[in-house]
Amino acid sequence: MGLLSSVFAPEQKPVGAKVVRNVLFSALQNVLVFPIPFLLIPFILRKVGIGEYGTYAVFLTVVGFTSLTDLGMVGTLTKHVAEYYAKGDFIALKRLLDTGLMFYILASLFLMGGLWIFGGRLLPLLFRGASTPYTELRTLWLVMVLTMGANFLTAPFSSVVIGLQRMDLSSALGFVSVVSNAVFTVAFLSLGWHLMGLLCANLAGALVSLALLVGSAHKLLPQVTINPSHFDRREMREIFSFSWRLYTMQIGSVIQSQIEKVYLAWFVGVIPVGWYNIANTGGQKARRLPELLLSPVMAAASELDARGHREQLREFYYRSHKYLAFLSVPTVILAALLCRPFVKLWLGSQLNVVAIPFALLVLTNVVTVTTGPGALIFVGQGELAPAVIAAVSTTALNLVISFLLIRSYGFPGAVLGTLVSACIGAGLFICLFHRHTGYPYKRVFTESYLKPLGASLAGAVACSLIGPPQHIGWGGLVLKAIVFGVVYLLALIITRFFDGFDLKQAGRLLPVLRPMKGVLWER
Repeated sequence: MGLLSSVFAPEQKPVGAKVVRNVLFSALQNVLVFPIPFLLIPFILRKVGIGEYGTYAVFLTVVGFTSLTDLGMVGTLTKHVAEYYAKGDFIALKRLLDTGLMFYILASLFLMGGLWIFGGRLLPLLFRGASTPYTELRTLWLVMVLTMGANFLTAPFSSVVIGLQRMDLSSALGFVSVVSNAVFTVAFLSLGWHLMGLLCANLAGALVSLALLVGSAHKLLPQVTINPSHFDRREMREIFSFSWRLYTMQIGSVIQSQIEKVYLAWFVGVIPVGWYNIANTGGQKARRLPELLLSPVMAAASELDARGHREQLREFYYRSHKYLAFLSVPTVILAALLCRPFVKLWLGSQLNVVAIPFALLVLTNVVTVTTGPGALIFVGQGELAPAVIAAVSTTALNLVISFLLIRSYGFPGAVLGTLVSACIGAGLFICLFHRHTGYPYKRVFTESYLKPLGASLAGAVACSLIGPPQHIGWGGLVLKAIVFGVVYLLALIITRFFDGFDLKQAGRLLPVLRPMKGVLWER
């Protein structure tokens, strides 16, 4: 009990220490869960086949779209939890959480009821070409609806954990959730439950996650007893005045990640949806490598803004891009270099169709992440107008481009439409951010992306000297990745990409690096 009490004890750490701690635990979670989907997808395909997997991917797409009923509340709650906690205003914090929980209870009931009522009309539209009988689809739809309700109710409690900048806890809980979902999936499929097993595994994992988050929120804020019956109508109006603008940004993110699968199901059938979901799963996992650095940004930006530390906020933006580039640029280059042999070894030659889309969707996801530092800082400051403009423009563009390309070219059009709209949207947002803040453009490119790009190309050249990637096994693939990583890091060290501040932060994580400060990092 002593250890448990220390884990949930109140903290008085500086923002920098919290960010470093949060990034460390996010990275640890990412490393631990990264292999799970790559091991799970081949197992699922062996058990259910690509046809049923495509049907399952359509269900996941519907689940993804239901986050639109959130109305931007999860980000709003996270921002205000960080702000009120930094000010020590627990009365306002309780009022916020009471109101937020009531919103999610009502919204989940509305969502579940609406999906069940209209399910009969949606099933024929979404599951074109599916071999699953209609009566079974209807039962599966019910399980999906229950899963959505459980997922929806996790949001206010997750906002507490993230708003208090306890990414160590959220990472641990996320790891448990992913592992439990994987265990349930393997167990249910081994029992021969097929599609029902996949969806029941999602439901069981969602219930585990909800229970853990409720308990963690209670332990972190013992002085706040959340009671949705005490919700405040005035508070509801105030948080809605902020959340609807955040919601506009959220719409763009959801549409970009899900609309291609809807168009594919509509125009082509469920099997290409399965292809796209497999390729995009790899892309999203590659995105998690750089994205883990962004997880503490919004709460930290909100705290810095509340304390009036404007210059620190500016440096925080450039540092975020620097560390983002450190992970994102080599991820894109390595995916392009090794996508074909990786997919062949992972899924077999019969699914080579997803190799190039895998690499392109890695690029798409990484391009999307480049807007993260600015977008999250805007949210932390409450300055959402530029982000709303960019989100609306990108969403409209994505809807039109993807519709036209998928209708004309099918699966290749889905991948191309996603990439084109993501690049245009990211460029628009970055221009608006720098125009609004007055931060120099040049510094982002020269300090953040130029050296990682050169170092990644050097690593790619070194990889190509080992031999053609088409005829290698897992050992050769790992060897190429190691050579790439070693050359990449050496090139960054030689070009002095890292400075004294970087080493100081790294020294907090790995004390063995501290003596190297005067040897490699400082001029």
